[in-house]
Parts: sequence; structure tokens; C-alpha cells
Amino acid sequence: MKEVPVTIFVPVKNAENTIKACVDSLLKQTYKNKKIYIIDNMSTDKTYDILKKYGKKINLLRMAGPVPKLHNYILDIAKTEFIAYTNADCVVDKNWLKNLLKGFDSEEIVATAGYCATPKGLNKFQELIGLELESRFKKFPKYISRAPDMNLCVRTKIARKVRFDERFVWSWETDFGYRLTKLGKMKYIPEAIVYHYHRPDPKSFFKQQMKNAMMIPLIYWKNFDKIKGDHISTTNMALSLIIFYMVLISALLSLFFDFFITIYAILVFIFFFYIMFQVLLVAKKPSDYFPLTTIYIIRTFAWSVGLPKGIYMFLKNRWYKS
Repeated sequence: MKEVPVTIFVPVKNAENTIKACVDSLLKQTYKNKKIYIIDNMSTDKTYDILKKYGKKINLLRMAGPVPKLHNYILDIAKTEFIAYTNADCVVDKNWLKNLLKGFDSEEIVATAGYCATPKGLNKFQELIGLELESRFKKFPKYISRAPDMNLCVRTKIARKVRFDERFVWSWETDFGYRLTKLGKMKYIPEAIVYHYHRPDPKSFFKQQMKNAMMIPLIYWKNFDKIKGDHISTTNMALSLIIFYMVLISALLSLFFDFFITIYAILVFIFFFYIMFQVLLVAKKPSDYFPLTTIYIIRTFAWSVGLPKGIYMFLKNRWYKS
């Protein structure tokens, strides 16, 4: 079967430790009819210097601004029927692009998305983040409502109708996916594998998760029908946050009313019990229990900080009027 031309796009900023492995894996694709576009978002490390060494093997640009702006620029200049996306902290399987494109087996398919795996040789913290993430990817249905832009392929003409919302400083692909799948189906292709270098330490993981939470008000203001959760943001994750807020509120009230000391103690027990329940569903061995519990708690705490920040940002910028 003749290969149709495909645009591959990677936005990047300060990824000197992973960008070479990413680009090398894109160049080794078994699917040959591709153009690789990389936009450096004004990196301050050696990323841009590394990319310049590839010469004409890639199309290299520099652009400042939010990542959705970079995505929209590629939508405007792409001359191919399909655009495939991955991130600078990813390495793609050699058959990644070929498998993504196989999923477009009917006109109703507007996008395809693949599996997110964890590379070998990472530290224990990264391995356990990957373990939890993969536990969700393994349960994805055949058709999904959104996917991370680390492993996504779209019909260009449909994506141009949707475009990326440039107000998003994080989680832009969530909103994009929700709106895209109103125009057709997104098919999950688990054989299209991307290996993602997860955040290496608690500090960077906290920052990532906090940014995700900051975008929640805008996401669900625009896509209220998705507030009940989906295949990525599960009900368990939302309930963890609700219970944690109840713990914080009861702790505050216990400073003024002795009755709430008992309520606080009960809620703390319920919170840790619920976290452990989730950990037991994911952990492969007892030695994973404590570090996985720590990861779940960090994530929940990050959301509890990020959500109020997001509400403030939402109201300050009057996004509810847009």
C-alpha cells in the first residue's frame, strides 16, 4: 500500500537530556513518507544546538509563546493529510507511525492514539509513575475521547476546524481532544507505542500535576459533559481529591470546635485507606506499596493546590465570559 505523506510535530523546550533520543527514534521509523517538524520554544539549555546538528533531516524552527500556539502554527503550514504528535521527552517505537495510520480505516475516524510505556533504566520513582500510568492505558476502550499529545495522530482538515486553545498553559490536548471527538471518533491503537521519560523526582512531579489541576476550571467550563471523568481522569482520582479537601476542612474546623477532631481523624483514616485501595490495584509487589502511596499523596496534594490557583486564574481572566 502506498504511503501517504505525514507531518510529525514535536514542540520542545529545555530537553537536552532526551531530545536526541526522541529525534533519532523518529528518523528510524519504518514509515518513510514523513516530514519532521520541531519547534524550539526558546530553550535556554543545549536543546537548540543539538537540534541544529540534524541539518536537513528535520525542519527546525524557533518560536516563543504557549505550546498551543506552536501547535496551531503547524496546523496552518502542514500540507499533509495527517499530523502525528509526540513530545521531546519520548522515544517512539519503530512502527509507531505506521500503526497509528493503520487506525484510520474509515472516514469517521478523525484521530488515533497509542500506548504510553516506560523506558528501561529509569529510577524507581519514574518506574512507579509509569506503573500507575500504564495501569490506566491498559484499560482504555477501543474509542476514546482524548489522548496525550505524546502519542496522537489527527486528520489535518478536521484538526484545523478545532484548533488548540491558546489560553491553556497545560493540558491543552485534553480540551483539544474533547472538541475533536465531537466531530468523529478517536481510535485507540495499543500497538502504537511511545516510551515516555516520566518526571524524575517528587518536586518535578508535583509541579506537573499542579499545572494539570490549574487547567481544570477552564477544561470543564468548556466541556462540562466530561466532568464525571473518563478513561484517563478516573472517578477514583476525583474522589481522592474530594476526601483530601474534607480532611483539610475538618482540620481547620478542629482548631475551633473539638467535635471536628474526631471527624478529622476519621477522614484521615478514610483518605489513607482509599489511597491504599488504589495502590493495591496497581502495585506488583509489597515493596511498591509505600513509594506508590507517596506518589498518590503527592499527586492529590498537587491537585489541591493547583485547583484553587486555576479557579483564581479562571476568574481573573474572565474566561467564563469567553
